[in-house]
Amino acid sequence: MINPFVAILPSAGLGERFNSDKPKQYSLIGSKTVMEFSLEPLLDFSECLGICIPVSENDSYWKSLDIANNPKISFIEGGETRLSSVQLAVNYWKSSSLDYMNILIHDSVRPCVRSSDIRAMLESFSISGDQGAILSSPVTDTLKEVYEIDGYVKRTIDRKNLWKVYTPQIFEKRVLEEAFNNLKEEQNFTDESGMVEESFGKIKTYNGAPDNIKITFSEDMNLAKSILITQGRIAE
Repeated sequence: MINPFVAILPSAGLGERFNSDKPKQYSLIGSKTVMEFSLEPLLDFSECLGICIPVSENDSYWKSLDIANNPKISFIEGGETRLSSVQLAVNYWKSSSLDYMNILIHDSVRPCVRSSDIRAMLESFSISGDQGAILSSPVTDTLKEVYEIDGYVKRTIDRKNLWKVYTPQIFEKRVLEEAFNNLKEEQNFTDESGMVEESFGKIKTYNGAPDNIKITFSEDMNLAKSILITQGRIAE
């Protein structure tokens, strides 16, 4: 059983490190954009009642996408930061008439997320009583802490209990709304799980495939294409 949920794909970022004339979420892998690959698995779930995509004020790329005509998908104007965009989307869903229990947040530039990983997390989360959950995987690389001033190694980090965090992340509707209400102006979090941790403390990790990469640099596109071919989502 999966409880009904709505989704948010923050897409207002400009992707300055990507070195392209348009935001990376609109770059093509084969015949589809990164954004379309990222949200496709969510559309597999009948329990997903809608997907809200906050975009930047001057973004007109989304209007030419086929998904713009999907009745489950809504585009809204985002904020200046990731958190502010997500908060606007949370408020958008709050004002809707949809009857949902949870809110899922996924990066619009993670095109390789597996539907099976999402399903496993959603099914477990729906019966767990947890307040929030994130897809993640154990860190396998050796990690070093270095001195900021000169780059010399300060110490080796024990990776035994360290996990890499991906998206999607999912939260109880009430929990995410309250976390935003508690958010102070000077606080800045890299993702919503950090904000929820601050207010509520407990986030459950679910093991996901490490090929759920985030597109950051232009060279990541070839890796994403290779992964999608391996997954059978595009032809070689």
